[in-house]
Amino acid sequence: MNFKKTWILTRDGSNTLKIENLKETYHSLEGAITESQFVYLNMGLRFWQNANPKSNCSIFEMGYGTGLLAYLTFLNNSETCIDYTSLEAYPLSLTDYKQLNYNELLNSKTGISFLAFSRLSWETEHKLNSKFKLIKHQTLFEQFSRNHFFDLIYYDAFGAHAQPNLWEKHWMKKCYDLLNKGGVWVSFCAKGSVRRALQEVGFTVERLPGPPGKREMLRAVKP
Repeated sequence: MNFKKTWILTRDGSNTLKIENLKETYHSLEGAITESQFVYLNMGLRFWQNANPKSNCSIFEMGYGTGLLAYLTFLNNSETCIDYTSLEAYPLSLTDYKQLNYNELLNSKTGISFLAFSRLSWETEHKLNSKFKLIKHQTLFEQFSRNHFFDLIYYDAFGAHAQPNLWEKHWMKKCYDLLNKGGVWVSFCAKGSVRRALQEVGFTVERLPGPPGKREMLRAVKP
């Protein structure tokens, strides 16, 4: 997907990228960092941690994108041992990463800056500290398979208007099958057809208040 990308300053002062051909941005224009923290860390990871105190967490991210969500999870984790797996069919270039201002905004006390994090190789497991392991796969979700289960899915594909196929019922079923019992699926999406698809494949689904600029979002739990 070698489309032209331009950077945009979002309302919380953090940058995101826009793919002109798809008329799609990687994050909300209300705030790239704000959206990621609200939807995935607060409503996803913190929710799972509260239900599973002192347990290790295996996270699957559908859509590595700019790497912001993976990096925020790394920076904001202090208690849980996290095994983080992310997919991206069309990785950004280092030039793209340098257009973003996360290096300046996200002050890392870990010694690993956002750009250093972004340079980590694909298809290799990286143990970044005693509590965080990361592996990135360059592949389509349709082609991804795994013989172990996850506890939490960050479903962060582009919106349904840009990638409608990734929000269909059979991919929600794949998410269900990838999760452990009690596992959590979370996304910025609030589309009714997605909520119904999640329910039809077996999830218990909640409509939650969304991040700034968005009325609702979805969270689903595998019973």
